[in-house]
Amino acid sequence: MTFETVLALSAMALVAGGLIGSIGIGGVVVPPALVFALGFDPHIAAGTSSWSFLFTGVAGSLIYIRRGFMPWRMVILLTAGIIPAAVLGSALNSRIPDAIAMVPLALLALAAGGYQLLSRRPRGATDRRLPAAGLVCIGTVVGLASSATGTGGPFILVPILLFLGVPVVTAVAAAQVIQVPLVIFATAGYALHGDVDFAAGTLLGIVAVVGVYLGSRVATRAPANRIRLFAGSSLLVIGAALLIVNGIGLFTG
Repeated sequence: MTFETVLALSAMALVAGGLIGSIGIGGVVVPPALVFALGFDPHIAAGTSSWSFLFTGVAGSLIYIRRGFMPWRMVILLTAGIIPAAVLGSALNSRIPDAIAMVPLALLALAAGGYQLLSRRPRGATDRRLPAAGLVCIGTVVGLASSATGTGGPFILVPILLFLGVPVVTAVAAAQVIQVPLVIFATAGYALHGDVDFAAGTLLGIVAVVGVYLGSRVATRAPANRIRLFAGSSLLVIGAALLIVNGIGLFTG
């Protein structure tokens, strides 16, 4: 890699890690940044970003385990659905034509942005036990969608758990741990098709860990409403931009 590439990867990793640490949605910015800023093939971008989330997942998991917030029953049941779905999702990505490879990611970004702007965190959230079958199904959805788009598990899992009334700390803690098996099996699926740049992904992951730490510090100081407004607006802009770029590509290609 050239020095300019290393700088570009480090910059986007800091941004993604900062978003993960502050609002939990940083994974969505990595694949399009790799495609449009560095010219990565869309499939390699998804596989590379999946690998990079192993580092943020391990770091986040250790933090929450040490603090005693880890909901192990929930994690185990989610993982039961995530593992087979992650392999399937990576295989599905390889079959998506390049011209529309970013469309699923754009739709996820728009949906998550709308959620951030319009939703209200449940005030009466409790530690009620979600049904085992329901958690396995949620894991399947998260594993399939995350691996197919190259985004981190928290990007999809946290909004689902919050909607179901799971406390924020519990949802974020579970999302950190489920990233680890998700990215391992998703990356394995991408690697079978030669769609992972391990050097770039490792650099992204290591620098993103620094961003996670810095983002978590910002989150403890900034008003929650402003963070959610920034997150939602950013996601809507990213989603709209991806749809526009793909639309132009279809008409000009």
